[in-house]
Amino acid sequence: IQAGVFGPDMEEQLQARGWTMGHHPDSFVWSTLGGWIATRSSGMQSDKYGDIADICRGLRMVMPGQILSLRPLPSTSSGPSVREMVLGSEGRLGIITSAWVNVHRIPEVREIQAYFFPTYEDGLKACEQIVSSDASVMMARVSDAIETQYIMANGKRSSKLSSLLSKGIEKIMLAKGWDLEQIAMAFVGFEGSANHVTYEKGLIGKIVRANGGLGVGKGPGTLYDQKKYDTPYIRDFMLDHGMICDVSETSTPWRYAVEIHTRTVAAALKAIEERGVRGTVFCHLSHSYHSGACQYFTFAIADDSDGAMDTYDAVKRAIQQSFMDCRGTVSHHHGVGEEHSPWMDQDISPAGVFIQRTLFEGVDPGRNLNPGKIVHEGRPGISSNSRDA
Repeated sequence: IQAGVFGPDMEEQLQARGWTMGHHPDSFVWSTLGGWIATRSSGMQSDKYGDIADICRGLRMVMPGQILSLRPLPSTSSGPSVREMVLGSEGRLGIITSAWVNVHRIPEVREIQAYFFPTYEDGLKACEQIVSSDASVMMARVSDAIETQYIMANGKRSSKLSSLLSKGIEKIMLAKGWDLEQIAMAFVGFEGSANHVTYEKGLIGKIVRANGGLGVGKGPGTLYDQKKYDTPYIRDFMLDHGMICDVSETSTPWRYAVEIHTRTVAAALKAIEERGVRGTVFCHLSHSYHSGACQYFTFAIADDSDGAMDTYDAVKRAIQQSFMDCRGTVSHHHGVGEEHSPWMDQDISPAGVFIQRTLFEGVDPGRNLNPGKIVHEGRPGISSNSRDA
């Protein structure tokens, strides 16, 4: 597949032949296959299909004076993986022109079920158990209390979400002793044959109940599926109205999942308070693995003053440093760019940064290929006198 193809066009052509790649990042509508590879992206359905590193099996890339050609192989032991070097290289090694990818038959059944948990921590425990069970779900997502309230407020008037909860479900929650200000909403996606989906829904139902959760059917999941590409584009709208809105995401082993959520939210709120402005931060678990999970933080700040960029920088830095302090990574799937690069030595160690710098300088000594990305010195977004800024 040629690397410049946009997500919707690629899927339309694949599905016309009965196939799907299964890769749906938030930016799906306006991003390309080459961009996904260059940024090592993940999609909403990566729990089943894998991220782009799993999907991309081979590629061609134009480099200074030569062309890299990697055949599509299931596995190889040809020294350090050149394919892995290209994945996430953000344009610093060359321009990706085409790629070979895994595709899958379009599933017979696709369904997203919605669940509620008494707390976000209960939802995290359930997701950890889901990923280690016999189920192989397409996605498992759980939102913390603040994001759950955001989802409710964002529901269509005609949906059961528009009034926060149906009266019947609310009564059940109150009877169970739940604090409605702390509830966490989860979406779990199922794909496959009708029998397979029924079997997996049964497994997930048991795990949800074992963690105090409650299933509410596929209505909210259908609404989520319809609106899944909308939220990322709210940022530009909010900027026009004096609201700074952005995201940061990270991954940790399961044992640190609760801690990184608690400390990162606290760090962001403290930074907002110190700037003397109003704001909020919320989070959801977006991707689950055998050993851990990705948590995706959204922050919004009301600041239309001349110091708005400094406010943004202070909150962003607080969040990123919390990731490092809680054994996380600078980014799970949004890449490094310039903003995340000051934390790279904490993430992969100074020796890791040395290896990356040596690779980039060896391939592109003239620094013509997207210089300053990944390996960068200085304050994010502001040039320095360093060789890579």
